[in-house]
Amino acid sequence: PHQAMSGNLDVCNMGAKNHGVIIPDANKEHTLNQLVGAAFGAAGQRCMALSTAVFVGDSQQWIPELIERAKKLKVDAGHKPGADLGPVISPQAKQRVEELVESGVKEGAALMLDGR
Repeated sequence: PHQAMSGNLDVCNMGAKNHGVIIPDANKEHTLNQLVGAAFGAAGQRCMALSTAVFVGDSQQWIPELIERAKKLKVDAGHKPGADLGPVISPQAKQRVEELVESGVKEGAALMLDGR
């Protein structure tokens, strides 16, 4: 279970891009801060935005704290002071996000925070 400490390398392709694999021996505070920035920075619309986080083993216990951090993000026009997260770029982009969320729920995903 301690991949980082053992030096093991695991590689997989899960059919999408920009996954983060969170292992239990990672620094919790640093990891959660980086996940929030990678997933929500630029409203998730930059090409390298994190789209999937895979929590391994005991790191799954960090998910509620990640959700709480996401709840605290202030959504507003990106140019306004204090905004953490701006809107998506177009009505079409918003519709695509909504369709992806609905698709995930229909396929059995647990929607833990609905930011729509």
